[in-house]
Amino acid sequence: ILSRQGPFSMDKPPIPIENWAVVESVSMQGWSPLEPGHRLTGYVSTHTDLPAGFIYTSAIVRIDESKGLVETCNNLYRLGRRNLEYETWVRRQESARAA
Repeated sequence: ILSRQGPFSMDKPPIPIENWAVVESVSMQGWSPLEPGHRLTGYVSTHTDLPAGFIYTSAIVRIDESKGLVETCNNLYRLGRRNLEYETWVRRQESARAA
Protein backbone atom coordinates (compact mmCIF):
# COMPACT_ATOMS: atom_id res chain seq x y z
CA ILE A 1 0.00 0.00 0.00
CA LEU A 2 1.33 3.40 -0.92
CA SER A 3 0.86 6.14 1.63
CA ARG A 4 1.90 9.71 2.29
CA GLN A 5 2.64 8.90 5.90
CA GLY A 6 3.53 5.97 8.07
CA PRO A 7 6.68 4.58 9.58
CA PHE A 8 9.86 4.94 7.58
CA SER A 9 12.30 2.09 7.26
CA MET A 10 14.90 2.74 9.95
CA ASP A 11 17.52 0.55 8.27
CA LYS A 12 17.87 3.15 5.50
CA PRO A 13 20.07 6.13 6.39
CA PRO A 14 18.71 9.31 4.73
CA ILE A 15 20.57 10.42 1.62
CA PRO A 16 20.60 14.19 1.00
CA ILE A 17 19.16 15.13 -2.41
CA GLU A 18 19.58 18.67 -3.76
CA ASN A 19 18.06 20.57 -6.64
CA TRP A 20 15.28 18.00 -6.58
CA ALA A 21 12.05 17.75 -8.51
CA VAL A 22 9.37 15.12 -9.01
CA VAL A 23 8.56 13.31 -12.25
CA GLU A 24 5.98 10.65 -13.03
CA SER A 25 8.58 8.34 -14.56
CA VAL A 26 11.98 8.47 -16.21
CA SER A 27 10.36 8.33 -19.66
CA MET A 28 7.81 11.12 -19.09
CA GLN A 29 8.67 14.78 -19.53
CA GLY A 30 7.29 17.41 -17.20
CA TRP A 31 6.82 17.78 -13.46
CA SER A 32 4.54 15.84 -11.13
CA PRO A 33 3.24 16.40 -7.59
CA LEU A 34 5.21 15.02 -4.65
CA GLU A 35 3.17 11.87 -4.03
CA PRO A 36 3.57 8.10 -3.84
CA GLY A 37 4.20 6.35 -7.13
CA HIS A 38 6.18 9.22 -8.67
CA ARG A 39 9.98 9.57 -8.64
CA LEU A 40 12.46 12.09 -7.32
CA THR A 41 15.16 13.44 -9.55
CA GLY A 42 18.07 15.54 -8.37
CA TYR A 43 21.69 15.52 -7.25
CA VAL A 44 23.22 13.29 -4.60
CA SER A 45 26.77 13.43 -3.35
CA THR A 46 26.91 11.03 -0.41
CA HIS A 47 25.33 7.81 -1.71
CA THR A 48 27.55 4.81 -1.00
CA ASP A 49 26.34 2.74 -3.98
CA LEU A 50 26.22 5.43 -6.67
CA PRO A 51 28.70 7.99 -7.93
CA ALA A 52 27.91 11.59 -7.05
CA GLY A 53 25.66 13.24 -9.60
CA PHE A 54 22.20 13.40 -11.10
CA ILE A 55 19.79 10.55 -10.33
CA TYR A 56 16.26 9.30 -10.85
CA THR A 57 14.98 7.38 -7.84
CA SER A 58 12.78 4.34 -7.66
CA ALA A 59 9.07 4.97 -6.98
CA ILE A 60 8.13 7.04 -3.93
CA VAL A 61 6.51 4.99 -1.16
CA ARG A 62 6.18 7.41 1.80
CA ILE A 63 6.48 11.15 2.32
CA ASP A 64 6.88 13.24 5.45
CA GLU A 65 7.11 16.80 4.20
CA SER A 66 7.32 18.22 7.73
CA LYS A 67 10.57 16.27 8.28
CA GLY A 68 11.74 16.62 4.68
CA LEU A 69 11.91 12.85 4.19
CA VAL A 70 10.89 10.78 1.18
CA GLU A 71 11.19 7.01 1.14
CA THR A 72 11.41 5.21 -2.18
CA CYS A 73 11.40 1.49 -2.86
CA ASN A 74 15.19 1.46 -2.41
CA ASN A 75 16.28 4.43 -0.28
CA LEU A 76 15.33 7.17 2.14
CA TYR A 77 16.04 10.74 1.00
CA ARG A 78 16.36 13.97 2.96
CA LEU A 79 15.08 16.80 0.78
CA GLY A 80 17.37 19.76 0.30
CA ARG A 81 16.44 22.72 -1.85
CA ARG A 82 14.02 22.25 -4.71
CA ASN A 83 14.87 22.78 -8.35
CA LEU A 84 13.90 26.39 -9.16
CA GLU A 85 11.87 25.45 -12.24
CA TYR A 86 10.03 22.80 -10.22
CA GLU A 87 9.41 25.34 -7.43
CA THR A 88 7.79 27.68 -9.97
CA TRP A 89 5.65 24.82 -11.31
CA VAL A 90 4.50 23.87 -7.77
CA ARG A 91 3.53 27.48 -7.00
CA ARG A 92 1.51 27.72 -10.22
CA GLN A 93 -0.29 24.48 -9.37
CA GLU A 94 -1.09 25.77 -5.87
CA SER A 95 -2.35 29.11 -7.26
CA ALA A 96 -4.57 27.34 -9.79
CA ARG A 97 -6.13 25.18 -7.03
CA ALA A 98 -6.74 28.24 -4.84
CA ALA A 99 -8.48 30.16 -7.62
